[in-house]
Amino acid sequence: MPNLKITTIMNPPFGVQKSQADREFLQKAFSFSDVVYSIHLRNEKVQKFIKNFVSSLEWRIDLIIPFNLMLAKTYEFHSKKTKEINVNFYRFLKKE
Repeated sequence: MPNLKITTIMNPPFGVQKSQADREFLQKAFSFSDVVYSIHLRNEKVQKFIKNFVSSLEWRIDLIIPFNLMLAKTYEFHSKKTKEINVNFYRFLKKE
């Protein structure tokens, strides 16, 4: 039987440093996955934080793909029909 890997693909709520929502999603995915794909805001501060955070949990980043994500208006307080945000698509692997 082939060596099967558990893969998680997620788009956690943004807030890696303030609300800790991203952290909780990553920690949960890391608890049962071998490979995790996840979308996070693209900026230097967030990228540095994610790199340090995943490393502290014995994971590593092996792929980062930057792209622009179009979000549709979903709440009354949103003022525009759509909003473009810069994000990174990460692939995380367990350190061996």
